[in-house]
Amino acid sequence: MNFRQLIAFVLGLFLASSYQVSGQSFCGNTGGFSITPSQGCAPLTVTLKNLVPKAESVTYAYNFDRSQTTAPNPPLATPDSTFTYNLPGSYTILQYGSANGTGFSQCADVIVKETRAPNAELIRCSDGKVRLTLISDSISNAYDAIIVDWGDGSAQSWSPKSSSLYLDHSYASNASRPITLKGSYRNADCQQKMGVRTLTGTTPQSLARIGIKSVEMLESGEAKVLYEGVEGVVTEVLIDNGDGQFASTGKVGQDGGTQLATIAGLDPKKLYRFKLSSKNICDELVDSPIVSSISIQEAALSLDEIISLSWQNLPNTGDLTMYQLKRDGSIIFSSATELSYSDTDVTCGNSYKYEIVTIIGNDIRSYSAPIVLEPKTSIPGVINRASVTVQDNSTITTQVTLVGEGLTSSYDLIIERAPLGSSDFQKISAADNQSLQFVDTNVNTSAESYCYRFQYENACDQKSPDFSSPVCSILLLSKAPEIVWNAESPFTEPVSSYNLHQLDGQGNIEAVIPKDLGTAHVLDLAKQSSYSFRVETQSADGSMTSYSNLLRFRSDPIVLVPDAFTPNGDTHNERFEVKGYFISEFEMSIFNRWGEVVFHTSDLSGSWDGKVDSKEAAGGYYIYQINATDSSGQKLARKGSFLLIR
Repeated sequence: MNFRQLIAFVLGLFLASSYQVSGQSFCGNTGGFSITPSQGCAPLTVTLKNLVPKAESVTYAYNFDRSQTTAPNPPLATPDSTFTYNLPGSYTILQYGSANGTGFSQCADVIVKETRAPNAELIRCSDGKVRLTLISDSISNAYDAIIVDWGDGSAQSWSPKSSSLYLDHSYASNASRPITLKGSYRNADCQQKMGVRTLTGTTPQSLARIGIKSVEMLESGEAKVLYEGVEGVVTEVLIDNGDGQFASTGKVGQDGGTQLATIAGLDPKKLYRFKLSSKNICDELVDSPIVSSISIQEAALSLDEIISLSWQNLPNTGDLTMYQLKRDGSIIFSSATELSYSDTDVTCGNSYKYEIVTIIGNDIRSYSAPIVLEPKTSIPGVINRASVTVQDNSTITTQVTLVGEGLTSSYDLIIERAPLGSSDFQKISAADNQSLQFVDTNVNTSAESYCYRFQYENACDQKSPDFSSPVCSILLLSKAPEIVWNAESPFTEPVSSYNLHQLDGQGNIEAVIPKDLGTAHVLDLAKQSSYSFRVETQSADGSMTSYSNLLRFRSDPIVLVPDAFTPNGDTHNERFEVKGYFISEFEMSIFNRWGEVVFHTSDLSGSWDGKVDSKEAAGGYYIYQINATDSSGQKLARKGSFLLIR
């Protein structure tokens, strides 16, 4: 950038800021310049002359936007006073600079007329007939007329704004002659610069661009056929009603561009094929590719809250690219081969509009008539799988398993409760309960048992015909050394059997003790005092299950030590034997009067037979020392004496 351009750029920024603040166009009226010429034919070279006295840093922009409020970018501005316009149009020239320390700007317009030759297509027939089709674009539309010289001594003036964009001409013989055309203005402007186009086409007319763009079936039984026509070419819409033969629909046109034909009286569920038949200027019939309609219907498969759909169409000339299934206007499934779909994203109480779209090569489309469907469901069956578990003194949980028909994505699982032995069931679940597990904290399981029953209502407002059979809780109690549970059956149906679960400290089942139909169990206090217990039972058919509360059986440790024994062979009181209850670890030593150990055992069931080294010990008093640990981990020590009687 030289010094002069730099000054112009800075000045431009200054002026831009000023005009931006005011919100006005950058075009002002404080400058002045002349344009020679101000109107002419492309290519047009203009020369500018500055008319502002003592002007400095005069800069021009030759294609300025009058609505612009800022100075042009530096690459678009120049101090040069000559410029050539190669393309037609109306252009604004901006002048800006400074004089006497004050900035100025001025705008003026230049009109450049079109001189390029119009564009056209030429079709020749073997019998000497030709058709000239004008391309309607900015070039042809710039002229007042198009002059056509047919090359056989005849010429024709043609308005590009006429309704017809083609001209037909017949030659006396089929000899090929060049045809020329050029633009023209009413006042004969630009004649010396006017471009000329020469056409010598010999190819018969092609109707390849005539074709169906889309077929849309309507619920009313109408088919809307959208197709591309060619100006002056007679095109007829044909239909195959299913017998393989194409017949006229009575829809005929010869306009160019996108055309619409509506065929009434059809069955939207039936399949039809459509094609176009066109006659070119050489009287040759040309058929377009065939496009089939497509229909969609509800499929035979009917499941809960699932709408199944299928569709079909007849063969098309073009290759099938894709099927698109729409629900309420949005695509939910696409496939190039599948002819069915199951829509699982639906809910009862709502209706959905479906339509299928076939996409054929070159983006030809066929639309089915829409169908409106609602999801169906079966009546849900009676709930027949449930369980009840006592968690603690104030909590019972219920669990339901749902199987069968009539199940929907949303539902209301109704739960009712009554005391065991009562028929006064009351609803305890909230409205629209959708949890299969229910926690009931409004109970007193240490005092009584409770019965629960369940009913299912789906999203389609259909309920199970009845409540489930009741399933009741089991109350497990400790009556040492016995544990017992309520004798009333937890089910309407017979009980298969009771099983007593013996669990370790981590809640793992160590043993399952079958109890048949018994409702009590006597514990082996020496072996079972450090476990928890739970009763489980099922109905005779195995569908209902009830679990009692978890009972941790605990008691204070008991150690019973005899004060004498008589190992004399009479089978009575022959051994020194200690009894222990609620003991998990045990160790005992027996000493004589001199403090010597005569017997030792770590087995609670171990006992002394009154012998030392296989010889009978002397009668008299002996000392015992017992160290034990109860089931809770507490240490216990016992020391005393007993009498050995001979």
